[in-house]
Amino acid sequence: MPGNLRNALLKSGAVIDGASALPLHFGAPKAELHAALNVCMVADRSPAARLIGDGPDLADLLHRLSTNTVHALEPGGGTATVLTTAKGRIVERLFVSHLGDAGLLLIGGNGRAGVVLEHLKKFTFAEQTGLRDCGNDYSLLALGGPLAGEALALAGLETPPPLGAVGGRHDGMRVHVLGHDGQSANGYSILVANAQAGSLWQGLVLAVSKTDGRACGELALEAARIRRGVPACGSELNEDHNPLEAGLWDAVSFDKGCYVGQEVVARLNTYDKVSRRLIGLKIPPDHLVVAGGTKLYRNEKEAGLITSIAALEGVETVGLGYIKKRSAEVGDAVQLGAPDGPTTTLQAFPMTD
Repeated sequence: MPGNLRNALLKSGAVIDGASALPLHFGAPKAELHAALNVCMVADRSPAARLIGDGPDLADLLHRLSTNTVHALEPGGGTATVLTTAKGRIVERLFVSHLGDAGLLLIGGNGRAGVVLEHLKKFTFAEQTGLRDCGNDYSLLALGGPLAGEALALAGLETPPPLGAVGGRHDGMRVHVLGHDGQSANGYSILVANAQAGSLWQGLVLAVSKTDGRACGELALEAARIRRGVPACGSELNEDHNPLEAGLWDAVSFDKGCYVGQEVVARLNTYDKVSRRLIGLKIPPDHLVVAGGTKLYRNEKEAGLITSIAALEGVETVGLGYIKKRSAEVGDAVQLGAPDGPTTTLQAFPMTD
C-alpha cells in the first residue's frame, strides 16, 4: 500500500490490521455494513490481483484458457471469465477489461497475481503477452451499494458499461473506471496510479458522504459479500469446485468452442450434473463455527460445507457454503458440525436480518 493512501485511510479513521496492513474498519463496522448493503460505500480493493498486458497474443491466450469469450473484446469492453483446470475446476475467476492502448487489465482474487501468472506461463510458448503484475504501480479503489453510481458522478467520473471500462481524470492524471466492484458485476472500481491513490480516496470519501454513505473496512466488506452470496477466490473459488456450482454462470460461454476444461464444464450443463450450489446460513449465537471447514448435515448424512463466516458485533453471524442439491434446499434445516449439532436454516441471497 502506498504511503499516501495509507495516510488518507488513517485520516478517514481507519483501524489498520498489523498483520495484513488492511483497514479493518473505520470506527463503526455495523454502520459500514449497512452502507455497503443499503446506501453507498468506498473501499480499498488493492489486495486484489492486478495484472496488465499489451502483447498482441494475450487476448487469444486467455480465450483458449478460460470459460468466456475474451478474444473479441473491443476497447472499453470487458467480461468475467474463469481459468479452469483440465478437470473443469476453478483456478481463478478474472474480470478482464480492455483499456485501449494500455492493453488488457486482469483483476483477480486477493494476493493471486502470482497464481495467475504461473498458470498462464504453463501454456505460453511463443505468444507475446506482455503480461505483468502491476500491483506496485496501481491501486484499486471501489464504490458499492445502491447509490454507487450517484457517488461516481459526484466524484466527476464517467459511468462505465457493466464489466467494461472508461477513462477519466483525477488531479490531472489518467484513471480507469471499471464496471465491477472487484468481486462481482455490481459497483465500480477505479484503477489509479499509486502516487494519486490517496488524493482519489479523499475525493471518493467526500462523494460517498454526500449520499449518506461511508468508508468501509474489511470486516464489513466480508459480511456484505457473504450476505450477497458472492464467492471469493481461495474460499468458494478453488480447485475443489467448478464454475457452475459456484454460480459463475455469467462467466461461462457454452458456444465459444474449446478451452482447457471445456468438455467437463459443458457436460455438467448438458446433463444437469451440477451437484452442489452456494447457500447462505445464519449461525446460532451460541455456536462458534470455523470458516472453511465446518460440515453441514441433514438427516444424519453429510450434506455440505461452510466455506466463509462473518461475525460483527451487534449483527447476526452469517455463513456461506456449498450444499448438495439432492440433500437440502433453501428453507430446510441443517445441523452444524455433526449430525446432532446445532440447527440452522438454509438461506437465499441476499440474506437480510
